[in-house]
Amino acid sequence: MKINLQIADYRIRLTEAQDYPAFSWPMHPFGSFLDRSDLHPDIVITITVVEKLPNFSQGPLRFDACQGLWRLHETDAGLLLVSLDTRTHQPCALALITKNFSHMEVWTLGEQTASGKGWVPMKILNPLVEVCLLTRLAREGGLLLHSAGVLSPTSGYIFTGQSGAGKSTLSEFFNTDGASVLSDERMIIRKSGDTFLIHGTPWVGSGAFAKNESGPLTELFCISHGAQHRIDRLSPSAVLALILPQCFLPHWDRSVIESTMAFLSDLIAHVPCQRLTFAKQPDVVDYIQNQLTRTTLVAS
Repeated sequence: MKINLQIADYRIRLTEAQDYPAFSWPMHPFGSFLDRSDLHPDIVITITVVEKLPNFSQGPLRFDACQGLWRLHETDAGLLLVSLDTRTHQPCALALITKNFSHMEVWTLGEQTASGKGWVPMKILNPLVEVCLLTRLAREGGLLLHSAGVLSPTSGYIFTGQSGAGKSTLSEFFNTDGASVLSDERMIIRKSGDTFLIHGTPWVGSGAFAKNESGPLTELFCISHGAQHRIDRLSPSAVLALILPQCFLPHWDRSVIESTMAFLSDLIAHVPCQRLTFAKQPDVVDYIQNQLTRTTLVAS
């Protein structure tokens, strides 16, 4: 079985040679990220379904995601990712990842149902694909941000903030107003020439918004709930302090943290970044657009 995905212009190919059935696939919202172009993939994942995981010697621990999720260990060839079953906290998949994060060989325990033996692609995609994608973004100029993203015919907005800050609420309001909501949980930002682009991802929040679309980023908001709508300018240092905790950083690859900080500094220097405090009312959409229009008129 072969699964081709496209996320933020990265093509990802999963190949399972034994042709076991894939359970719970395609799962919403990954269906809209399926890639039918069959172009050369950027990340290749070869999957083998097994009854027992192979025995690999685990080198020094590079990163532990905690909460019974996954661990990364060093090896001579690259990294060994150990994915854990969230119920038993026992390994359910192993992946050898090359040093350039372009190839991954995966062994996953088969799942048994009344209809036979198969495998669950989501156990491969999370976190195995995310680990490779985060590292490639950091190395090649990009960022995965805990945020919602919205496109209108003239604007591209990012709304970032901690859980409960209002990302899904704003996504609902903009969706009702006719805007295109790319995600209400995680957005990818990449740079193309002099333009920062926002890309939707299949990782969703409570509103389950996800579109495989992209467009120019024109405004970034650090959000929180409040008694009334208000937009305030922020200094670059204040923006960085608010955005950095919402970034998904490849802590297992310390060599790229510096380049990630440079990307953030470039973003803050070229994209207007403001604080948005808003009451939970749909008219916040009109408020944002009116305030930005007024600011543009005053500046011109």
